[in-house]
Amino acid sequence: MDFIRLVLVLACMAPLFILMAIRGVGLVPWEFYFPAFIGLALIPNLILMGRIIIAVKNNDRKRIRVMNSTDNREQLITYVFAMLLPLFQSSVSTEQELYATLCALLFVVYIFGHMELYYMNFFFALAGYRILSIRPDSASGNLSVSHVLITKRSTIPVAQDINPIRITDFLLFDK
Repeated sequence: MDFIRLVLVLACMAPLFILMAIRGVGLVPWEFYFPAFIGLALIPNLILMGRIIIAVKNNDRKRIRVMNSTDNREQLITYVFAMLLPLFQSSVSTEQELYATLCALLFVVYIFGHMELYYMNFFFALAGYRILSIRPDSASGNLSVSHVLITKRSTIPVAQDINPIRITDFLLFDK
């Protein structure tokens, strides 16, 4: 998994890190776990914002003629139930439980990165952004590979050209 995808996965896990900072870890002193979890929640999102700022500054855009768009709100349920609830509900009162929770966290990071589910971001949702899967027109040179667009639009009309900012090759941001 490349660096930016790892950062995006960690950024999408910010709600879990915030909840874990509030809840605490019984074996680890507050002075260690609280700043660590808050850092895990904020630093990846700051790097993501930096990537967006750099992409805007460099005009790093990807022109696409949209042939189909789908709202991915149902994947938010998968996100919450697959990641937040199981990891948050795990008790961390013994060393073995701490290791098991860390292993589960690593599994979730790997699975979300491998399955390219790194676009769910709590802070974008709070700001009113939606996640749309878009399939471009193959004539536009994008070989009809699906892209994920973070946008405030609810839909994109068929055959409309868009020119969003490129975060990764397949993750795009529309201001």
